[in-house]
Amino acid sequence: MAGNLIVLRRRIKSVKNTQKLTRAMKTVAAAKLRRATTELKKSRPYRDKITFLLQQAAVGAALETQPFLKIRDQGAVLLVVVAGDKGLCGAFNSNVLKNSEAYYRELAADGQAVSLITVGTKASRYFGKKNIEVKKSHNGVISRLQFADAGDLAAELQELFLSGGFKSVEFAFSEFISASRQKFSIRRLFPVVLEPAAAADAEKEASAEKVDYIFEPGAAALFQSLLPRHISSVVYQTLLQSMAAEQMARMVAMDLATRNASDMIRALTLLLNKMRQAAITNELLEIITATEALNK
Repeated sequence: MAGNLIVLRRRIKSVKNTQKLTRAMKTVAAAKLRRATTELKKSRPYRDKITFLLQQAAVGAALETQPFLKIRDQGAVLLVVVAGDKGLCGAFNSNVLKNSEAYYRELAADGQAVSLITVGTKASRYFGKKNIEVKKSHNGVISRLQFADAGDLAAELQELFLSGGFKSVEFAFSEFISASRQKFSIRRLFPVVLEPAAAADAEKEASAEKVDYIFEPGAAALFQSLLPRHISSVVYQTLLQSMAAEQMARMVAMDLATRNASDMIRALTLLLNKMRQAAITNELLEIITATEALNK
């Protein structure tokens, strides 16, 4: 009996220590989520304004000469899969990786050549286990995400697309929609298409301002200068959305783990008390029995 009590106390202590860890991880995830959502809100006006300026410049630019806008019939699809660097975030990594693999195999089944680039340690390990060749892996980017990291990735993807071997470059990621909703999404980066929502906002803004812009040194030069910045901002927004979705999933998972630990501690404490009470009762019975035997 005494041995069982010691084991129970150790188990309760172990669960309490685990609960402290999950509570701390939830707090850290909440802080990272706030940072990601704040960055999303701050970077969105920048992206929208560049999109608006690109649309204005596009009116006077010879778009057929822009290589990033040309629709290609030949070449492979370059799929950039974005996942997390760590686990303990519920089904976040599992969902995005399984959906990405399904999309990859769907393209391959249609006879489309596909190359993979992964962002996140979990993605590179997953496709490695599936024996799917990964062209390049970017590990640790999401954990320390800065705009410069997105710029470097955008420059790499631009160079690969300009090489002529790919007909399109697409992101497969988990899109953060709200604190209670996220979804798997495919976002095409190249050939560049100005997003419909941003285009509608730009048209509304242009209609409201009624400004006839004069570009110096010219619309084509401005378009060529702004396009890489637009691409970098789209990549940054994509990575931020994945980061926010991951931290939201981790926060929910750690909150559930913390509550489960509380339930387990209560159940183990109740069992401990029952065992202690039974041990005390047995000792009392032994004392009473011994006393009665002595009195005889």
